[in-house]
Amino acid sequence: MATSVMNESGIWVPETRSQKSGKESKIEQWWEVKRAQNPTDPTPTRGATPLVERCMRVHGFSEGFAMRVLKGYRQFMELKSVMNDWNETKLSPSVPIVNMWEQHLLDNLNYSEDCLLLFGRVIGHNPDALLNYSALKERILTTKIAFQARYGDDLDQDVWDFGDDDGRPPVKEQTKIVSEPASMSTPRGRLPVAFISGEDDVESSPIAHVSRGRPSARSMGSAVASSPNASRRQQSSTRSIPQKSPAAAPAGNEPITIFLRDQNTGEETYFSLRYKSTLRIVFTVFAERRGLNQDLLKFSYKGQTLTGYETPHSLSLDDRARIDVIIGQRR
Repeated sequence: MATSVMNESGIWVPETRSQKSGKESKIEQWWEVKRAQNPTDPTPTRGATPLVERCMRVHGFSEGFAMRVLKGYRQFMELKSVMNDWNETKLSPSVPIVNMWEQHLLDNLNYSEDCLLLFGRVIGHNPDALLNYSALKERILTTKIAFQARYGDDLDQDVWDFGDDDGRPPVKEQTKIVSEPASMSTPRGRLPVAFISGEDDVESSPIAHVSRGRPSARSMGSAVASSPNASRRQQSSTRSIPQKSPAAAPAGNEPITIFLRDQNTGEETYFSLRYKSTLRIVFTVFAERRGLNQDLLKFSYKGQTLTGYETPHSLSLDDRARIDVIIGQRR
């Protein structure tokens, strides 16, 4: 089917072969990565080069892996273009590819024009799409089928890692109670905890972990509820978890547990998510569960203000790391 372009007078005319060839050349130039060899060399501000370098800086990608993810990103976005998936209703990206896509989206000076050049239309991203886990599974399956049909065996397993090998959501919900002695600090990885089973089927939901109330002063070997309701529920069903050795950063993309600590009340809400998943979904769910506007929350780790586009991997978080939350301050 013949394509059209707008001339200088604003009239749509058939696209000539030379124009088409010129556009294809611009597309290939966009995907070329030419990193500066010397500090004095000019730094590109548009195209794949700054995108690759941004992912190396933010997500800790090696140069080789960033180049592999760039290839996967191109494959994924071309699939979306071919399937007219402009609003993320048909396909879903893998974990590394969504990391790169979100870094491209953050470049709002260029993203829209880049999409128009590369794909003919702006490709939208729905950051809340992964909250509906059943729909997410369908989109992942469709993506795998579409990839096989278009690219055959040209699949990089590390790049196309959806984090769904165990059939569970990337973020898992349970309700737990944490107890710490008031007189001494508790080493990371040695928190005594207890599972509390209540009316809610917390295992089936794909999102949050919650611990309510200030930790009470007890011995290191005990786990107790800090509210009457939690005490009654604890009596009905409680199982202890053995203490673990000091935590370390997981390998690959294994799940990690992180704590969100309300600096005003001492309450801790904690989540399990994969090591290379963005923290944004954790922050979103935390705000929703508290009934708060996320703009009124400030998240920080070791003094660094977090945007939500970081990952445990990019922050080098250990298992059971704590992120501080200040409520009532606009970012």
